[in-house]
Amino acid sequence: MSATILRIILIVIGFLVVISLWGFYASIRPPKIVSSLTPRDLKIDYEDVSFRTADGLTLSGWHIPSARSTEKTLVLLHGYPADKGDILPALAFLHQDFNLLLFDFRYLGASEGSYSTAGAKEVEDLLAAIQFLKTRGTKEVGVWGFSMGGAVALMTLAKAPEIRAVIAESSYASLAHMALELFRIPLVNYPIAYLVGFWAKLFLGIDLRDVSPVERVRNATIPILLIHSSDDAVIPFSHAQSLRDALANNPRAEFWFHDGFAHGQLGSDYQSRVKDFFHKNL
Repeated sequence: MSATILRIILIVIGFLVVISLWGFYASIRPPKIVSSLTPRDLKIDYEDVSFRTADGLTLSGWHIPSARSTEKTLVLLHGYPADKGDILPALAFLHQDFNLLLFDFRYLGASEGSYSTAGAKEVEDLLAAIQFLKTRGTKEVGVWGFSMGGAVALMTLAKAPEIRAVIAESSYASLAHMALELFRIPLVNYPIAYLVGFWAKLFLGIDLRDVSPVERVRNATIPILLIHSSDDAVIPFSHAQSLRDALANNPRAEFWFHDGFAHGQLGSDYQSRVKDFFHKNL
């Protein structure tokens, strides 16, 4: 092997290592978004709450009592890298019929944590939220999750029998597949994704292949509503199709797929569809 060829190989390897390390670091420590909006700004009564995860992080949340007396409670999960205030305006309508708990995932918003894991360890955050609600007498909950939040909701099902119904909007099916789509560079996206997975295993002890809603829902029997747009440019529609296939044996699974909507964009009948689903299944 000539010195020139060896030099080129080393340059390519160095490029892949640097880009993958940068992508890994940027993924676990994205810029924090802390919304200034609170339920008070929407003239909604609420309580600031906090609770601890099994691995010792304190998470920040809002508990919003329903406008009418009810035991029905929903946990609302934001996406990545947002916070609870990001989803509040779109979902405030639910407090007319349900008690609500919104909280910031680890590292994000006002919660503690040194890094995000884009869904892997955030399952522990949802479990902690459910335990918090149980201390207040809540035995069953519905969960609504957007993007990463939807993936977390689906991956928590097997660990939380308290969850009675889930809406997962624009969820990914596999974090390993999302890593492939992080860098859309022909020929090198596969080695970069492999290296990102390697760094996740080396530094965080996380195997991206295990962060897989599509595998976790195969035996699910509770009501699940998947919402996704074929024009979603952030999480491709192929993820929704994989989740639909995984739910083929769940007669209580529903699918609301549409065209022409961006990631997080809502249709005119969104509120009625969401509210009706939870009323029917809680």
